[in-house]
Amino acid sequence: MARPAVVSTSLLALMRGRRHHAWTLEDLHAGLAERQLPADFSSVFRAAEKLTAAGEIRKLTLEDGRARFELSDAHHDHLHCMRCGELVPVPCLFGPGDIAALERKTGVAILGHHLVLSGICRNCRKPAGAAA
Repeated sequence: MARPAVVSTSLLALMRGRRHHAWTLEDLHAGLAERQLPADFSSVFRAAEKLTAAGEIRKLTLEDGRARFELSDAHHDHLHCMRCGELVPVPCLFGPGDIAALERKTGVAILGHHLVLSGICRNCRKPAGAAA
């Protein structure tokens, strides 16, 4: 009998808690430890890869080379905060008409896209001592 996927199930529960939008493997490992779930780093890695292959989460790799994982939900793009490193979801800037026009203009077939903007997130832009 197959053993239950405790780490995978726990990762999904942790991510659904929405403390972060996108999680590094280190974030996921620390989050499980905070919930008193002893899982070694390689188990977290394998569970994240398994959930990615199953389409339950998405893996995003940024210029810094570190993978981030997010729940698979409606399409959106991201802002990568250059101060705190958080990956913040932002509405997609491209509508279906924009994609079709780009395909016509360039002769390519666009199957998907992912845009990452660089900037400063809302929390980092707040003046020191400002209320949340």
